[in-house]
Amino acid sequence: MRAWIAAAVWCVALPVAAQPLPGPVADAVRAAAIGPGELGIAVVPLDGQPPMLLHNAGQPFNPASTMKLVTTYAALSLLGPDYRWTTALAMRGRIDGDTLHGDLVLRGGGDPKLVIEDMTELVGRLRATGLRELRGNLVIDDSLYEVGEASYEKFDGDPAQPYNVRPYAALMNFKATRVVVRPDGAGVSVTLDPPLAGVPLVNEVKLVRGTCRFGAPGLAIRDAGPEDRPSIKVGGAYSAGCGEQSTMAAVLNHRQFIQGFFLGAWQAAGGTWTGRATLERRTDPDLPVLAQWISPRTLADVVGDINKFSNNVMARQVMLQTSSELAPRQPATLERARRAVTGWLERRGLRSPELVIDNGSGLSRQERISPASMARLLADAARSDQADVFRASLPVVGVDGTMKTRLRGEPIAGRAWIKTGSLNDVRSIAGYVDAASGRRYAVVMLVNGPRAAGSAAAQDALLRWVHAGG
Repeated sequence: MRAWIAAAVWCVALPVAAQPLPGPVADAVRAAAIGPGELGIAVVPLDGQPPMLLHNAGQPFNPASTMKLVTTYAALSLLGPDYRWTTALAMRGRIDGDTLHGDLVLRGGGDPKLVIEDMTELVGRLRATGLRELRGNLVIDDSLYEVGEASYEKFDGDPAQPYNVRPYAALMNFKATRVVVRPDGAGVSVTLDPPLAGVPLVNEVKLVRGTCRFGAPGLAIRDAGPEDRPSIKVGGAYSAGCGEQSTMAAVLNHRQFIQGFFLGAWQAAGGTWTGRATLERRTDPDLPVLAQWISPRTLADVVGDINKFSNNVMARQVMLQTSSELAPRQPATLERARRAVTGWLERRGLRSPELVIDNGSGLSRQERISPASMARLLADAARSDQADVFRASLPVVGVDGTMKTRLRGEPIAGRAWIKTGSLNDVRSIAGYVDAASGRRYAVVMLVNGPRAAGSAAAQDALLRWVHAGG
């Protein structure tokens, strides 16, 4: 272990030094017209032997979604893999027979994956108390987090993209719904799954005859209407030859979405409600709890979703949760969450001067890490109590997640666990490779530059080379 630590420190100390790239990797890099300073690589055996390959290993790069490895490893260590979230429904009023005269308070617990099946079960528990009619408002208490009022990031100017959804202590179904489109006679039918009760759907889709040229992902989906009477407009062209298709879309703001989401589930359970959703931070913590939902998914389960499918809002919620648990008397803020993660890194001996954590998901132009620092983190995780859970959360090459179709059928398939990252001008991979020799390596490749999108062949060449043993 001392040999590895010495090697790791030496790696980080390197400014921009670059070892020659292996032939197949160099060929792929040249074919993609990627400059030698636009990529960094670290390949390090986990048995304490010297690094196998270092190329610009100490240089900071934007890691895109491989930054999720920092966030999820920190969360597993700080919260524990068995951590679960609790969402509560309390009352502020009185119950007379089957009617609540007063407000129902929804206290968000930060659950990053409270989906329609969970809400159905939660309202079922509420109905099981004998309640049928709610004569008051649904008061949303989101005070666990203090992250501003915006419901989406303006990262690429498209609020309908689910990856742009911002964290929320009472997040429901990722603030997204599936827009289902199918040709219907001379037109096109459009429905939402799950439905958002009380939110009109304005169908402006035009049916185009012929083979499938215009599908559901190309439709324009946008919010409309005033704050208290929102609607959703779906427009664009749709080809009859596409048959039924669907696409996920983030719609409405958090308050509007929760109102429609809850109302739909409550009505489906046989309940009635005459109020509306309102926001109120820091409601009385001693209000009587009528029903609560403890997530059936552990943090280990959620980390698997985050890393295998690169879910941004889930990663951000998890990072905020580390702050809320370490300082439960204070609302979680982005700055407190950053301090929680960087403090943990320092205690693990992993803090590096070039590291920049923004939101912890990689959906950022500010985040930075060097290949050497990422490799050190991977090596530390591999010898930690979280080693098996953390590695199992990564996409398996040729098998699942974002690496499902990569290197399928090749000898490395099923023998590497690799997180991917992608932004405009950024492509990255980081994870573990089991070589044919039986030795396991931490492998990192970060590419920043105008031709980064063409680096997949170079990434695959590196993984093959490591698996073959160099």
